[in-house]
Formats: sequence, C-alpha cells, structure tokens
Amino acid sequence: MISWKHYNPVEIIFGQGCRASLINDISNKKLLVVTSLRGKKQISDDKILQKMINNNFIIDSVTSNPEIISIQNEINKLGDEEFDAIVGFGGGSAIDFAKAINLFLRLKNLNIDLASIIKSPKKEYLVKTSIPFYAIPTTAGTGSEVTQFATVWDHINKQKLSLNYNLFPSIAIIDPELTFNVPYETTISTGLDALNQAFESIWNKNKTPFSSYLASKSIGLSIKSLNLLNEDLNNKEARIMMSEASLLAGMAISQTFTAICHSISYPLTAHYKIQHGFACAFTMKSVAKMVLNLKPNSLSEVVEFNNINSAKELIDELENLINSLKVKETNKKQLKDKNSLFALANEMINPARSDNFILPVNKKLVIEILEDSYY
Repeated sequence: MISWKHYNPVEIIFGQGCRASLINDISNKKLLVVTSLRGKKQISDDKILQKMINNNFIIDSVTSNPEIISIQNEINKLGDEEFDAIVGFGGGSAIDFAKAINLFLRLKNLNIDLASIIKSPKKEYLVKTSIPFYAIPTTAGTGSEVTQFATVWDHINKQKLSLNYNLFPSIAIIDPELTFNVPYETTISTGLDALNQAFESIWNKNKTPFSSYLASKSIGLSIKSLNLLNEDLNNKEARIMMSEASLLAGMAISQTFTAICHSISYPLTAHYKIQHGFACAFTMKSVAKMVLNLKPNSLSEVVEFNNINSAKELIDELENLINSLKVKETNKKQLKDKNSLFALANEMINPARSDNFILPVNKKLVIEILEDSYY
C-alpha cells in the first residue's frame, strides 16, 4: 500500500444557474471584480450577475496570457483601496490575474512587487487569504478555479512565470451556462487543456488513488464532450460535461502538478503565440503512445473506470480526437520551421513540470517527442 495525501480547500458550487448563489454572498460587500472587456460585457448582459458591477471596483484589462507588467500596473492603481471580497470572472487568464491581485492584497504591507515575489520566493508569502475570493470560470478548460497556482507571463523575455503561494480561491462557482456562447476555437483550446491536464495527472509520479479517480472521469467526459462539440457547438449537454471535466482535471492537477506536455507547451506559446490548449495537445498524442509502449499499466485506472477494453483502445480514441480537431495542422500554421522548434528543446525541460513525468526526461526524449509530433 502506498501512502498519499490530498488537500484542496476550495468550496465548489456546480450546476446550471448556480451563479445565483453568489448574489446573496456579495450583498452589501465592496467588491474588486477582475475580468476582461468581454467578461465585463457578459456580466452587464447577465440578469443574475448585473449587480456585481454596481458601485464596485472593476479591473477589465485582462487579456490572454496576462503580462506581469500589466498586472503590476493594475496593482499600483489600487493604492490603499480596501475590499470585502475579490471576484475573478472569465477564463483562466482572468482568474490567474485575480489570484495575483489577491496575493498583493494580502502582502501589500510588505511593500514588494510581483517580480520580486517570483524572483525571490519566501515562506512569508504563503499567508492565508484575508478576504473571500470567488472564482467564476466562463470557459471549460484551465481548472484555475480549484488550483493553488497562477500563470503570468514575461512577454519581453518570452518566459512563463508561476506564482505558487497557496492561491486557492475561497469559493469556485462553476455554472456551465456561462460557457454556452464561447466560440469554437476557444472551446476546443480550453477543452484540450482540460483533457491534457487529466492525462498529465495519470502519467505522473505524484498521482494518488483520488487524483487518478478525478482524472479518469475527466478523461472520459472530455473525449466525449469534445467530439460532440466539434460536431455541434450548441450542444448544451456537451457543454455541461466539459465544465465538469475541466473542474475534475483542475482538482487532479492541484495534487499532481502538470508534466511533460505542459513543460513543452510554454515555449510554444511564448515564442509562437500558440493557444495554451493547442500547445499542450501538440505533443499529447506522441507522449500517449510513448506511455502506452513503455508504461501501459499506468493507464489501467482510466481504462477500468471508463469501461474501455484496453489501453490501446484508449490511446486510439485520443488519437482520433486529436486528428479530428486538427491539432497538428492548427499548430503548424504558427510554427516557423522544425529547426527553430527543435532549438527550444532545452527550454522545454522545466523540472517543476517535466520531472513529474513517469519517464526520465532529457533533451533526447524531448526531441523524439517533437519529431513525432511535427511530422
């Protein structure tokens, strides 16, 4: 028997229309709402959520892959403002942006900026959240609403940066209705991110029986819902399934952390501006085949949970999905050439992620994965 532990303090509220549960909680509270311009319009047009922006402080400058300088600029604008609660509303970028702001709110007395916090981590930055933090995803993919870390970017130096200071939200409100009008490309990209997170939790040294359960269910839901959404973007049942799959994948990686596909993906986004989900999925088929050949037993939980006949059948289903979603073709439109891609191999080995993979990772392995993924 192996020993294991699990910790996730986020209160989760899931279901169609469940965003209404927020209104009583925020009544008479001074809110800081962090979102994008699209998110602000979605709030304004939503009869349930309209009250959230009345007489509250709104940051609506969030863009995809938020830049650390942009976050710091918004932090500086806050000055000495005090809030009763913070709301992150939108995709993973908005929630991660809100996590970074929330970190500042609890550390502002230290008079330190985000760049310094990232460069020189200290234990005192792990203090608990001082005000309620609500995460409300409007896409189904990142799982940021139930994880303790946030991704920010240094676009000047083409680097992905991580904040990992117990940044769990207080409450995650996952209302699938908020995803019903997400456009095709974002739907597929975020869905691929969730699917990859789930698989990364399976071919992972840190997996536990509980994380494997979460990931196995997420994989089954993700494959089914992505196939359905690829055929019909208006399939509401598929949207609901994808929201649940995303939540479960997020809960799984909050325990295991991501692995090799994510490690390879961040330079793809930094250098080629490939959307995160597509960047993760670029190598997923190759890595899956590698795991099938070398560590097939690691896939047994997924196979058994989803009543699939064999690990090969599971990977065949994954390959068929990746092919039907045209992942390789979409990515190759933005990749310059194979030489510039392969030149990033060393940069793609980030021990914080690649060391979680169940196989030893070195440059030779990364090149092998890239070659199989590119051709």
